[in-house]
Amino acid sequence: MADVRHCVTIADLRAIARRRLPEFAFVPMETGSGDGSGPGRNVAAFDRFPLTARALVDVREVRQQVEIFGRPYASPFGLSAVGYANNLRPFADQMLAEAAMEAKLPFMLSGGSTAAIEEIARIAPGHVWQQLYSAKDPAITARAIGRAADAGVEVLVHTVDSPVPPRNDWLARSGIALPAKIRWSAWPYVLWQAATHPRWSLGHLARGGLPRLESWTEYAPAGARAATIARLFQNQVPSVQTWDEVERIRRLWPGRLVIKGLVHAGDVRRARDCGADAVAVSNHGGNKLDVMPAAIDSLCALVGAGAPALPLFFDGGVRKGAHILIALALGARFAFAGRAPLYGVIAGGTAGALRAIDILKDEIGRTLALIGCPDAAGLDGGYLHCGAPMLPEEEKP
Repeated sequence: MADVRHCVTIADLRAIARRRLPEFAFVPMETGSGDGSGPGRNVAAFDRFPLTARALVDVREVRQQVEIFGRPYASPFGLSAVGYANNLRPFADQMLAEAAMEAKLPFMLSGGSTAAIEEIARIAPGHVWQQLYSAKDPAITARAIGRAADAGVEVLVHTVDSPVPPRNDWLARSGIALPAKIRWSAWPYVLWQAATHPRWSLGHLARGGLPRLESWTEYAPAGARAATIARLFQNQVPSVQTWDEVERIRRLWPGRLVIKGLVHAGDVRRARDCGADAVAVSNHGGNKLDVMPAAIDSLCALVGAGAPALPLFFDGGVRKGAHILIALALGARFAFAGRAPLYGVIAGGTAGALRAIDILKDEIGRTLALIGCPDAAGLDGGYLHCGAPMLPEEEKP
């Protein structure tokens, strides 16, 4: 395997991850719903927001540390939730948590994780944010909230943008729905891909096959296999919810509450009225609809509509440190990267995830210096080349 220390960009890590994974694992990770164009559109949209520079600024010391919800973090981004991450590399969730802990960043554990919240909270105490998908059975949702609180999680990220399952056209054609179902006609292709990617295959064979969704094992019959638990998860999530569910979760959850997946100003105001502490602007990494705007365009539209009712976090398409700074300049308080650290962990385990983080942090520091902004907290629309919505100082959240 290539040495991740020699990787210079996130694209370098992606190339290694691509070689390591069989096609049936890489393509669903890389593409979004429908025709799969959403993730690429998320990335490309950053090109519409070039940064401008201020000269003759003392940037001998550049600060990128931020404070969110009273906790200091080493940089203005965290590691976003990725479902079924351990299918891509054994113990990926645990490795991502280790990397976040070492880098002093938050790690958002997916509501569809193959690691239990209790284990991840032990690995990265004080650095875990729990993503929550409301289940069709309200008792499961209440239990998941209670488990997160008991594990010491301080931030719950209620993801609300998927009332029905999205469809990935590539997966629909292939007949593959890991780990629960593989159409008989797809087995020769699956076996060939597994045989030609031995590191991936042997890694899972050593563990007895694809991992179970440990976050959902508690709700399945004792001794249930991975496919049974996956079907339980898919039968419960997604579910159609309304604002009544947000209010119920607010009553149940004692800590900070972030609503993830909002792109409309009216919904942000409603989230504030329901007691949310922040909103994460997101199109689910391009996995919702292939006709939705890029996530950064939705952030721009929300800020352009007026003063946001709540602090805005951003999630979608981050592949460079400059992307994080563009989101901050547009009005976000914090950003999350999902695929970038995932490429790293697939390529090189915990060391690969840390390399992805280091690449983004180095790019952030270098970009801040080159645009003449010595502190990431000082970024605003004035650092964007043109056409950026700018809030008056008194209206900034």
